[in-house]
Amino acid sequence: MWHARFWDETLQKYAISRSTGVLVEGKKEHRREAEEAARKIYDELAEPKPKPTATQSETPAAQTQVEQPASPKKNTVANTPLIDYLSNFWTPNSEYAQFKSGVQKHPLTPYYIEMNHEDVRRHVEPFPGFSGVTVGSLNKAILKKWLIWLAGRKTIRRKKDGTAIEGNTLSGRRANTVLQAVRVAIRWAVDNEEINTDPFRKLGEVSESIKEKGVLTFEERNKLATMPIGDYRTRLVMLLGSFCGLRRGEMRGLQWGDIADGIITVQHNFIDMEGVKQPKYNSTRKVPITADVQKLLDIALKNAFNTSPESYVLESPLTPGKPLCNNFFREGVTKELESIGITATQQKERVLTCHSLRHTFITLAQLSGIPDVVIRALAGHKSEQVQQKYSHVPQVIDFNDARKKLEAYGANNPKAANG
Repeated sequence: MWHARFWDETLQKYAISRSTGVLVEGKKEHRREAEEAARKIYDELAEPKPKPTATQSETPAAQTQVEQPASPKKNTVANTPLIDYLSNFWTPNSEYAQFKSGVQKHPLTPYYIEMNHEDVRRHVEPFPGFSGVTVGSLNKAILKKWLIWLAGRKTIRRKKDGTAIEGNTLSGRRANTVLQAVRVAIRWAVDNEEINTDPFRKLGEVSESIKEKGVLTFEERNKLATMPIGDYRTRLVMLLGSFCGLRRGEMRGLQWGDIADGIITVQHNFIDMEGVKQPKYNSTRKVPITADVQKLLDIALKNAFNTSPESYVLESPLTPGKPLCNNFFREGVTKELESIGITATQQKERVLTCHSLRHTFITLAQLSGIPDVVIRALAGHKSEQVQQKYSHVPQVIDFNDARKKLEAYGANNPKAANG
């Protein structure tokens, strides 16, 4: 269930919490409905209440008592409750957010701010050891206890009916993401000389094992291109990623006006809460359309609700004028991979996700003999180092073919055979 908290300026804390009555579905579904419900609750709370009148049960003394205002307490960052400080730090209008956008000219995205705010709510606020802790009293010993607690924390997934299902413990990478949300906020206070010492100094992080992203083989990608089409939209997602190297946001942002003369101009990136932006790292580029991709684009055009240049190629049938949601991509990739014989368990073991399609594009392009400089231009990578992170050639080597070529090379080159 979505809940709303309301800030009390006088008390300098979140003093009121109310349920919106809106269920959470999926990862962030029904958020807009919850925000609308929260606004109505706010309006109700903000309505002036009639002053109480004396009743017969009240004594004269009770009627004449006047409540004296509490003496104001000096409000500094150091004596601010830690949770309140972190909750306010990760808001669009915080001093830190204004500094990043106005001074450094690198504004934080609404999504990034929201995710950090959520991490504070879900993984920082519930820790009992932070009760009564202020920003100034936070120390390394408390943080270490929190890290122990965080490393053993279980993920929670909610079904559509609101039932909570406990999952595995947070991964090291996920725990460090939460850790970073707190570290950035505290070091901002240190840099501003609002607290004297940095409790994060030499603290370290939660150990994490990073699994290499999986890729498809030539044979698996060819199966996707040639097997009968079920849902043309999910098949188009698979081919736009593995044959054209588009990111998920770039697929969502793809407009009919971006396609012309056998070329896709990758210039739009759709992000929830932000809308259409430039591609990541401003990697605007052009990519060629293969025959298999063109066939699916023709089907998509024939079935499109809107075909104006500004309309989305992968438009949502439920919310016209908006692209398909992220869940469609996640679920669609899973189904398409299952259709070519890669089970959900195998997908997890091989770390195959929607972003794996982009890794597949770069890896197979290298094996096809396309020069690295061309691949970087098609993928929108700025450096060779970044490109190499997306290359997973050892995963798709055909060792039988390599053996035959090595044997043939040895037989045809006596000098090599003799050393």
